[in-house]
Amino acid sequence: MESQTKPRILCVDDDRVTLRAIERSLLTSGYMVITADSGNRALQTLQSVKPDLILLDAMMPGLDGYEVCSRLRQNPEFNSIPVIFVTSLEQKEDKAKAFALGAADYITKPIQKETLLNKVASHLETHARWKELDQDEGPAKQVDLQPSAEVAHRSAGLLRSDFPQFRLFLSKQAALPPGKQDRILALNPKDLYSLASELGVSDEQIAKWVAEFLQLPYLQNVGAEKVALGVLPPPFCKTNLVLPLTDEQKRTFVLSNPFNWELLRLLKKYESPTNLLHLCITEPRNILAFFKGGVQGTQQTTAAPVAISDIEKKLRERYQPAEDTSSTVLDGSTEESEPLIVLVNQLIENAYSMGASDIHIEPWENEILVRYRVDGVLRIVNRFTPRTLIRPLVARIKIMSDLDISERRLPQDGRIIFKKYTSRGFDFDLRVATAPMNHGEKVVMRILDKQKAVMPLTNLGFSTRNLTLYRDKIETPYGMILHVGPTGSGKSMTLYAALNEVQTPEVNIQTCEDPIEYTLAGINQMQIHREIGLTFQRALRSYLRQDPDIILVGEIRDKETAEIAIEAALTGHLLLSTLHTNDAPSTVTRFIEMGIEPFMVSSSLVLICAQRLLRRLCKECKEEYAPNSDERQLIGVDYDTEVTLHRAKGCSACNGTGYKGRVGIHEILVPDDAMRKAINQHGITSEALKRMAIETTDMTTLYWDAMEKARQGITSVEEALANVRRDEFDSRPRWMFEELGLRSRQYEKSAA
Repeated sequence: MESQTKPRILCVDDDRVTLRAIERSLLTSGYMVITADSGNRALQTLQSVKPDLILLDAMMPGLDGYEVCSRLRQNPEFNSIPVIFVTSLEQKEDKAKAFALGAADYITKPIQKETLLNKVASHLETHARWKELDQDEGPAKQVDLQPSAEVAHRSAGLLRSDFPQFRLFLSKQAALPPGKQDRILALNPKDLYSLASELGVSDEQIAKWVAEFLQLPYLQNVGAEKVALGVLPPPFCKTNLVLPLTDEQKRTFVLSNPFNWELLRLLKKYESPTNLLHLCITEPRNILAFFKGGVQGTQQTTAAPVAISDIEKKLRERYQPAEDTSSTVLDGSTEESEPLIVLVNQLIENAYSMGASDIHIEPWENEILVRYRVDGVLRIVNRFTPRTLIRPLVARIKIMSDLDISERRLPQDGRIIFKKYTSRGFDFDLRVATAPMNHGEKVVMRILDKQKAVMPLTNLGFSTRNLTLYRDKIETPYGMILHVGPTGSGKSMTLYAALNEVQTPEVNIQTCEDPIEYTLAGINQMQIHREIGLTFQRALRSYLRQDPDIILVGEIRDKETAEIAIEAALTGHLLLSTLHTNDAPSTVTRFIEMGIEPFMVSSSLVLICAQRLLRRLCKECKEEYAPNSDERQLIGVDYDTEVTLHRAKGCSACNGTGYKGRVGIHEILVPDDAMRKAINQHGITSEALKRMAIETTDMTTLYWDAMEKARQGITSVEEALANVRRDEFDSRPRWMFEELGLRSRQYEKSAA
């Protein structure tokens, strides 16, 4: 396109990395881009440049995106310019506030290039429609036809003769004496609701009578999730008391006065043969609520959430930066500090609603960063200023966690039972860890969802082969079952699912954990307290005298715990625990490195399960494609094997990431006699054990379990490669050759 016809897009974001990424994406697509790194600079730029579209970061220090948008809409010159908010959250309250301030749409971070370009192209068309609407809008022309003596029978549809007939209908419904009927018969369409108090009825009743007369649906309330962004300019909606609604089948609007003929003429322009115009009626206050910061919805007994940007403004006024931040007073740690309490609750509730597993609150030099880990990936959701807010913020979390608020030099661990602090019905716990950093204390909160704690084994991603094998081994009366992998790989979740599967009144199950992540009915759980000498070793020794059938040890960290665990496994108890190793075979060598005798390891092991969590492809937007030769080699199929793969695309359902939820991959090693003999040989390596496990027990490695889920369309090849390393030899199990009809290959000699 020619430079003078290029659409101009103003991008505003205080994060320079995000700003440059957006700028590059738009420039390479042929757009003219203007950038600003703050709200004030954006307003200065708009004094000399009039863009066709504005991309505006919602959360910025100082003048945030909401305030910038509000100031823009005060100038009629900018009413037809669509604003797209760039935000980290996608909530009902934020959507309502964005619409009230004049936004056409929003994009959630992290921003996907394809999603960005689609939104930009769509709202450049919105800009053209809004300009046309702005030019075409004029004063309503009232036509006052004389009604017939009686209310005529009518069919659905709007005619100019309807209003005189409605006045007769209204007169009869209100049952007014003849003296007051003249007042109704002289009523103009624009004064439809002005007679409510005079008639002694509510606006709601008049709206219901309008709906009944015109045979149109009446909406008692309009939820924020129903409002369609980017259809009409918000100033136009506020002036004419109309809201566009989301409806895939027809173009739907809710309005208060359907006798505004000029408004109906403009709305008819949005009708098409495939998108017929459909009207609903509600009273004016339901529409005006969107422009006063309110959200109409179903009746709730709990307090409505507050937009975080509003809370930040109150806190910014209270906690101004001090010359000496080391002497900042912790006056925000008391119950009187309502904005602070609301902020902490809102951050936790937002994280839970987004499906986050962890909340990171991090102090930096000039701001506080809040990040959520969603589906295993950290994303920035909020930036707060001033930085001095970190102390009262951490103090509030410490109070909720029952920690020492005066100790800021040492790490502390605690737990929040969140239902004590919320009125919105949330019932989950948080594991809290604080640590001193160079700019203040960092807090990480792990969300412990009690509902997820009781997930069955079938929901954890086990393949049919692995699930059958695992279920068989957890029924064994004694021995040791280990789950291995890095932090956050789902080990505890799988162990709890296993305990729920074997738990019966006839079985005594006792656990020692640090910390207790989930409380399970029918299971005896002990919290480790090292400060008073209650360690894993002491707990295990105690358990051996308490007649247990099954023992769960949170983690084997040292030689002494390992020795007691193996002793328990060899003396008639089933012991379950976790260990931090990369794969199942290396667990054996890890025990030997701890100083455990090989024969003790080989005789106690029943099963080792290595696991990871991969992101699931979004079911709404994942797209199929045919793999190339390199990808065929990666997934282990022949060049002529029929196979279809899927990759991430990005949509509103997954916040543009292409992934939603996670699934487990597993590597299950069950030692046989040959492997036990090999373990007893000094100097055995994990690589040799892996080769032997594949040859003799047909073990599926983590890599091939991940690739099986890629072939099934559950995840992508890229996601699998980002989480597991490819084996250094052809480790494909035999079942792959049988199920996929692959060309056979000779197994290599075991290095053992």
